[in-house]
Amino acid sequence: MSAMRFERIELKNWKNFPSVDVKLASRVFLIGPNAIGKSNFLDAFRFLRDLVVEGGGLAQALKSRGGLGRVRSLHAHRDPEVALKTTVLNPTSGARWCYEVSFTHETRNGHVPVVALERVTAVEPGGSRLLLDRPNDNDRGDLKARTQVAIQQAPANKTFRELADFLASVSYLHLVPQLLREEAPPPAERLTADPYGRDLLGIIRDTNPRARNERLKLINSVLKTVVPDFLELKMQPDSHGRPHLVVKFEHWRRYGARQDEVQFSDGTLRFIGFLWALQDKAGPLLLEEPELSLHPAIVQRLAPFIHRAQVAGGGRQVIVSTHSPDLLSDEGIAPEEVLLVRPGTRTGGSEIIVGAADEAILQLMESGIPASEAALPRTNPQQVPDFGTLFP
Repeated sequence: MSAMRFERIELKNWKNFPSVDVKLASRVFLIGPNAIGKSNFLDAFRFLRDLVVEGGGLAQALKSRGGLGRVRSLHAHRDPEVALKTTVLNPTSGARWCYEVSFTHETRNGHVPVVALERVTAVEPGGSRLLLDRPNDNDRGDLKARTQVAIQQAPANKTFRELADFLASVSYLHLVPQLLREEAPPPAERLTADPYGRDLLGIIRDTNPRARNERLKLINSVLKTVVPDFLELKMQPDSHGRPHLVVKFEHWRRYGARQDEVQFSDGTLRFIGFLWALQDKAGPLLLEEPELSLHPAIVQRLAPFIHRAQVAGGGRQVIVSTHSPDLLSDEGIAPEEVLLVRPGTRTGGSEIIVGAADEAILQLMESGIPASEAALPRTNPQQVPDFGTLFP
C-alpha cells in the first residue's frame, strides 16, 4: 500500500511567490540561493495542515505567521487575494482530491481575514464530483461563517474527511540542538509538535513502547555505523521524570562512558531527530537542510537512505530543502525530483521550476550527471565570485 501524497501545488500571492504551479514527486529536493523562499514554500504545506488541525483554522494559521500582511506577497498589486490549491493522490486507488482555498481581508469590519473561495473536488477514474463550493447560501450575509474554513469542521468535511486527515498528517522538522538541550519552551501559538525539536524527547517518551523500541533499535544500528565507539542509545527518565536520551560509549572504564543529550554534538542530535522523524508512519515529511552539522560521507548517503525509508514505510512523501552538493551527488536522484527556486523573470518575487522542465538540466541528468553538477550550480548567486574581495 502506498501512502497518499501531494501531487501538485499552486500558489498565488503566497509570501515570496506571486505565482507557482509545480508537480511534486514522492521524493523532492528543493534547491535555491539563500533568502529565495525555500522555507516559505515548505510553509505552504504547513499552512494547509494548520487549517485542519485541532486548535487551528484560518484565523489561527494566519495569526501564528504574523497575520495576513506577513503571508501576502509584496508583489500582490491589483489582486490582493492569497490562494493555495493542491491535488492529493491516493496511489492505491488512483483517486485524487483537489482542495482550493483563497482568502483576503474584510475591510468593513476591521481587516478580518475571510474565505474568498473554498472548494473540494473528488477526481476519480470515472469522473469528478464537486463536494464543497464556497461561498454558498449559508455564507452570504454571515461574516462569521466566512472567517472559518469548512475543511476543519467535522459536520462539513464528512464526505472528504480522508483529505482533511491527510493534510493534518503533514509534519516538519528543522531541529535546533540548543533549544532541545535548554528545554526552551515552545511558542504559545504553535498548533502541532514543535518543528525545532524542543519536545522531541517528550514525543519519544510518549510513543507506544513497542513502536518506540523498534524505532530506537534502527537508530542504534545506524549510529553504530557512523559514530566512533558508540555502543547503545536508550531513553531514560531522570529523578524528576523528565525524559533523556542516554548514549553509552566504549571506554577504558569497565562499564563504558555515558552521555545524555546535553553532551551530544549538534550533528548527533540532528541525526537522531532525522532518523526518528523518518520512521513516522504519518503523512508527508518536510525536512529543512538535514545535512547541517553532518559529515560529508554521511550526507552523501542521505538521499538513498530516504528512499529506502520510503519503501519500508509504505511510500511516505519526503520534501527536502538543501544547499548540499554532497546530498545531491547521488545519481539515483531524478530530474523530476528536483525543484529549483529562483528569482522571477516576469512578475518579480520568486518562481519554481521542476528540473525535468529545464532542457539543459534534463539532458545532463539523463546522461548520468548528478543534480549537484547539473542543477545546483544554476542556483548560485551571480555576484558570489566578488564575495571574497569585499574586505580591503
